[in-house]
Parts: sequence; structure tokens; C-alpha cells
Amino acid sequence: MQEVAGKKIPDTLEEIIDPKRTALLLWDMEYAIAPNAFNFKEMVPKLKDLSALARKIGVPVFYSQQIAFDLEKEEAPVWVRVRNRRAGGGQGSPIPTGKHGHDIIDELNPEPRDIVFQKRRPDGFIGTDLDLMLRNKGVSTVIMGGVATEGGVEGTARTGRNLGYYMVVLKDCVGSRNRELHDMALNLMEKTHFDVATANEVAEIWRRKM
Repeated sequence: MQEVAGKKIPDTLEEIIDPKRTALLLWDMEYAIAPNAFNFKEMVPKLKDLSALARKIGVPVFYSQQIAFDLEKEEAPVWVRVRNRRAGGGQGSPIPTGKHGHDIIDELNPEPRDIVFQKRRPDGFIGTDLDLMLRNKGVSTVIMGGVATEGGVEGTARTGRNLGYYMVVLKDCVGSRNRELHDMALNLMEKTHFDVATANEVAEIWRRKM
């Protein structure tokens, strides 16, 4: 730990992810989104084990859940355009409810003490109470895993850092339907000095705290 102008600055991953001030955020691990990732099957067991360990040592577990504004009544024109482009020129449709929609996948089913928050943008801090909930719990570090790397993961990581959080991206637990964009986003985050680690690296540090 360094000290700069009276501020303590962590040097190591172990200092950054101290369970006393860390939260785990599982991003958009819902049926309509997560299974489309090229590495979905590899991610899920790692996130399941890490979230179980987090609960065991008192690290709060957060889940994002994507919902959408009504396309005609509420949505901004720029996002109507985005959704239409994603739909290949047609009119984009909102994520349906139920097992084929925004329900969290069964393998990562939230437990009663976990926090599930809804959001409408690929950024967990825009239009949500995430920042307030994290601060209420004394959190200064957020570890992220989920889908998509180039979308909500990168967007949330950047805003979180701008708000003063240490953002740690789980490089083997983020994914996308587009591997090229995933690789580009992960490479960019690493080169712009985000903290990037594997689920096993985090787990090994946390187990030493037990």
C-alpha cells in the first residue's frame, strides 16, 4: 500500500479486492442475453463458484437485469435507432419476460440476500440506484463478470472508475456473441489500466481471508 498526499493507494490485487469493501457484480446473466456468448458454458461454472465464495466470506453479490422502455411511448429516438440497427434494419423488440427473457439463468439463480437491480442502458450506474447501494454497503471495489464485454461490462467499468470505484474485470468470466469485439474491448481495458484478473486469482486471494 502506497500513501500519496495522505491517501492510501493499493499496490496489489489482494489489497484492491479486500472482502470488507468489495462487491461482485454479475452482469446480464439472463436467458435472453448470456447464452448467446461464445464462451457462455465456460463462464457459468466459474461465476457460480465465485459467487458462492463471495457469499461465504460476506462479499455482497449484485445482479443486473436488462429491461427496456416502451419503444413508442418512452424510448429516446437515438435508442430506437440503436435497437433497429441491432435488429438488422427492422424494428427492435424488448426482451420478453420468463425463461426466454430477462430471468437470471438457473445456474446463477440469486439468493435472498443478493441484490437484483433493473437497468435500461448498458451502464449499471445510469438511471439506477447502484451507486447509492454500493456506498450504503461501504463498497469501494466492484468485481465484474458477465455479458457483453464490449457493452455493459466496459460501460459500467468506465463509469464506475469515473465515480471513484476500483473496477476489476474478470477476464475469463466476461463474454459476447462477437468474439472480435470481446477481444478488442478486453484488450482496450487492459491497456487503459483497468484491473483485470481471472476468477481463480480472485478466489485464491479470498480463500486466504477465510
